[in-house]
Amino acid sequence: MKEKTPQEKKAQSYAKDRRNGYGANDKASRNSIPKRKAVVNRSYRKNISDALKGIVGRIDLEHSNEIEHAVRSVKRSDWKKYPDIPLGGVVRRNLESRESHAGQGKSAAKKLREFAESLEIETEEIESEKGMATAKMYPWISANAQSCERAIDKLKHLMTVAKMNGLGSKTIRVQIDGEFIMPTLTK
Repeated sequence: MKEKTPQEKKAQSYAKDRRNGYGANDKASRNSIPKRKAVVNRSYRKNISDALKGIVGRIDLEHSNEIEHAVRSVKRSDWKKYPDIPLGGVVRRNLESRESHAGQGKSAAKKLREFAESLEIETEEIESEKGMATAKMYPWISANAQSCERAIDKLKHLMTVAKMNGLGSKTIRVQIDGEFIMPTLTK
């Protein structure tokens, strides 16, 4: 028999191994599954005994059909264990969750740094000693300041806030010229 590579072992593990997808502690199922089954069986037995309570003494043939019908009409409530999901599905779900929560934590800070560093910024002097900076990809976002360097810093801050708003973190507003605005990357 051919020995499997680590990649084949991992793929097989992702397909065959299963994990509790119910959301409870996996150790709790040792107790909860038998308990649930017992509750279903107990309630079924109680309903049958309730149906048979009125019978005392001998049973004549005429009443036996009624009793049998009453017992057969008692339905067992249905309970099934929530099926475990394959390990590959659990890993995929965790990665998607991690990606959707990227607006918070270290990964968000890394994305914001990369975004600010990759910005292509155009600057121009408006008047003597006044500058304006505009992002090439987002021309609707611009910043004015006393110098071009200060305008670039302001623009980077605005773009970082706009990216944070786009990542889904809290809505952040910035005060510019005494007015609060919420910058976004969409026009």
